[in-house]
Amino acid sequence: MSKMKSIIIIGGGHAGCEAALAAARIGARVTLFALSLDSIGLMPCNPCIGGSAKGHLVREIDALGGEMGKAIDATFIQSKMLNTAKGPAVYSLRAQADKRLYMAYMKQVLENEPNISIREGEVVDIITQAALPLSADCSVDALRPTQKSPRSLNSPLSQERVTAVALENGEIIPCDAAIVCTGTYLKSRCLYGETVTHTGPGGLRNSQGLSESLQRLGFELLRFKTGTPARIHRRSVDFSKMAEQKGDKKIVPFSFESGDLSREQVSCHLTYTTPETHEIIQRSIHRSAMYSGLIQATGTRYCPSIEDKIVRFADKERHPVFIEPEGLSTQEMYVQGMSSALPADVQREVYRSVPGLESCEIMRNAYAIEYDCINATQLTLSLEAKHIGGLFFAGQICGSSGYEEAAAQGLVAGISAAGARLEIGRADAYIGVLVDDLVTKGTREPYRMMTSRAEYRLLLRQDNADLRLTPKGYAVGLISQERHARFLQKAAAIEQGIARCQKTSIAPEAANPILAAKNSPPISTGMKLADLIKRPEMDYYDFCDGSGLGDAVCEQVNIQIKYEGYIAIQLAQAEVFRKMENKPLPTDIDYESITGLRLEARQKLSALRPVSFGQASRITGVSPADISVLMVACRE
Repeated sequence: MSKMKSIIIIGGGHAGCEAALAAARIGARVTLFALSLDSIGLMPCNPCIGGSAKGHLVREIDALGGEMGKAIDATFIQSKMLNTAKGPAVYSLRAQADKRLYMAYMKQVLENEPNISIREGEVVDIITQAALPLSADCSVDALRPTQKSPRSLNSPLSQERVTAVALENGEIIPCDAAIVCTGTYLKSRCLYGETVTHTGPGGLRNSQGLSESLQRLGFELLRFKTGTPARIHRRSVDFSKMAEQKGDKKIVPFSFESGDLSREQVSCHLTYTTPETHEIIQRSIHRSAMYSGLIQATGTRYCPSIEDKIVRFADKERHPVFIEPEGLSTQEMYVQGMSSALPADVQREVYRSVPGLESCEIMRNAYAIEYDCINATQLTLSLEAKHIGGLFFAGQICGSSGYEEAAAQGLVAGISAAGARLEIGRADAYIGVLVDDLVTKGTREPYRMMTSRAEYRLLLRQDNADLRLTPKGYAVGLISQERHARFLQKAAAIEQGIARCQKTSIAPEAANPILAAKNSPPISTGMKLADLIKRPEMDYYDFCDGSGLGDAVCEQVNIQIKYEGYIAIQLAQAEVFRKMENKPLPTDIDYESITGLRLEARQKLSALRPVSFGQASRITGVSPADISVLMVACRE
């Protein structure tokens, strides 16, 4: 019987939770270290899961056997499908969470997993050795690091490997692999006005020692910034001056395993900034930590502070502000759209200039937080360090932002660290787009997933995540046989439903009343149901009630018939893409010796070491002409 792989997870946020569960369920022995056990599964910022493109990630996580979809289905207080006025490629599910219930759910799942041990403590050092097997009687002294100068990134992957981690109390924990999921806690500090606290989100302790260890191991550290708005007391909000935002009557679950959901939902509310809001900010902007020079880190482009919005979008007369409940057992309300680094007195003035917030009581001040992360181009597509075997990274430490992006990376890293092989490319999933963007292109600002980042988004819809990914989850051991059998039944029912519509004809006397109700031209001879469904104003539900098939099957039949032509085009494009991805590049290729490659291309290719021609073609600074030269060189 083979020895169970021992894996250390550093951090208990969304990346750490998914990494730990994936590795443990595959069969590894996992120890998860969190700075505080009360921060496991924490939502330090917005109280929601999903949203545009992020909802796709959550459904993909679930399709592969992850936990986030189940967790939010069990703890949401409002659910809504976004972008329904557009096509199904950009439909995105979003749910308001009860933050405390979500954390309790996730912590309990981790505690109940037999292969996971949870410990409170700070990991301050990653210990590596030459890539030799770690003997069972290896002494603690032999595990301690001996080299204190930064490592070279030119060393081959096999030269060095993780053997242990060191805790702040001096304890050395041997391991076969480690996954760094430190989120925004790495040398973090929170700032608003002139107030600076060296903590993690919400005043929690941060991690001070690990940054130095990562630098010594040869990682390039970047400094990023994000922020969060104030929390206000519900009783101080005048909801009569706001527009109520209710959840959907028909609840669509995130998890393909959740079945029908019915729950009383809590409303959110919409209001807007005013000219007075903008005037106060413009008058006081020099006091914001973002504009006074206190903050040097790079902030997120797609979730700017209210100060940034006023400066960058000076032509806008107002900006939307959503008031969102943080849970059923608290009176705290989250002020979506008004993150800030202004001083406390200005924050109060700014918030009270918004209709409905004239008397608001601020319970927690808004703040910006800056933190260390790594340059993710130093990782492979499995999220393993190129120069240190067994060392993986996931989440905001890789330069991304958001709970969903973190969880998706955690799942990939956990599967990879456990020794399973998961191949997901850009044509397979948003998860593939996310990982490829980070490790191939890199990012110099917090990365956020968007549907526009995916070249084949009509194929990567949230509704078909299980059809795309559940077989892969089953292959790595995260999908049970029972779930896989149900999946196969669903897939067969979809194929049968499509075939039925393609074969069944409907007579004019039966079809025309239905067509007239939708102002669709009548027919004079019988037509196949599939041809009528393809009309823009018609769909599957107009002709079939779906009795016995279920909503999910009917949805797939409708979409796959209606968009058949467009899907076929993207499938052909994706096939061409996969051919480039399947053309491997030799791992020992000497790019400096290839004549005809431009200097920039030689430098970028040598540094990033792409695994295929497809990946090489996406590296910034590598042109199509360079790829042609590379193809000729590899044929010689």
